[in-house]
Amino acid sequence: MTIRPHALARAENTTHAWLHTVAQELGSDDPEFTFRAVRTWLHCLRDRLTVESAAHLAAQLPELLRGVFYDGWSPSRVPTRADAEETAERFAHEGMIPLADVHQVAAAVTVAMREQFSPGQLDTTFANLPVRLRALFEPDPDRAPGGDGRAHGQAPDRGEQGGERVPSQRNRADAAVNDRLADLEGHLQALTEAVRALAVGMEEVPVDEPSSHRAARAARRAHQLLLAAGREV
Repeated sequence: MTIRPHALARAENTTHAWLHTVAQELGSDDPEFTFRAVRTWLHCLRDRLTVESAAHLAAQLPELLRGVFYDGWSPSRVPTRADAEETAERFAHEGMIPLADVHQVAAAVTVAMREQFSPGQLDTTFANLPVRLRALFEPDPDRAPGGDGRAHGQAPDRGEQGGERVPSQRNRADAAVNDRLADLEGHLQALTEAVRALAVGMEEVPVDEPSSHRAARAARRAHQLLLAAGREV
């Protein structure tokens, strides 16, 4: 087999050009960190896509990055159901960065990759993701173009605009509050139905059934409603 060094060199140069764009967006001069960030970004995104969507995305990657993209891929197990929190934890682990920096790094890679892919490709890809997971990869709306110039390893400024990261403690607290409110609404609705059942049973209407029987039946019905609500919530 004849190996054409110039073909391999061209593939390597193209990959270096992509990685250089990412490094500039990250504000990093560490090539190993840049490559690790790109690889982690590719894998975390890949595993949340269908086989068809992943193939469309990979088709536009340079040959060497395409190999990185498919490394360890299991098409029979995708798309996974990893949510934003699980994806962020995986990104932090594989990228070897603090969890608090995940959004900053992922968003920077997205900005750089968007410059390399054909127009609209990433928008089409991200449209397949849940909203909160998409927010993990997308830059903040008020983010200044061209990166923030922060070197790798420097902690994000929590006082700056957009300092909240996904998943953040505030987001988790909001989600917990929303879940609690939904539970309370369910309990309130069940209680309302139970009271209504009791009220109907206690009404003085001209029927042959003794009032004590009606009250007992209404109480049983209310109890059943409350039990059912307890099982649901």
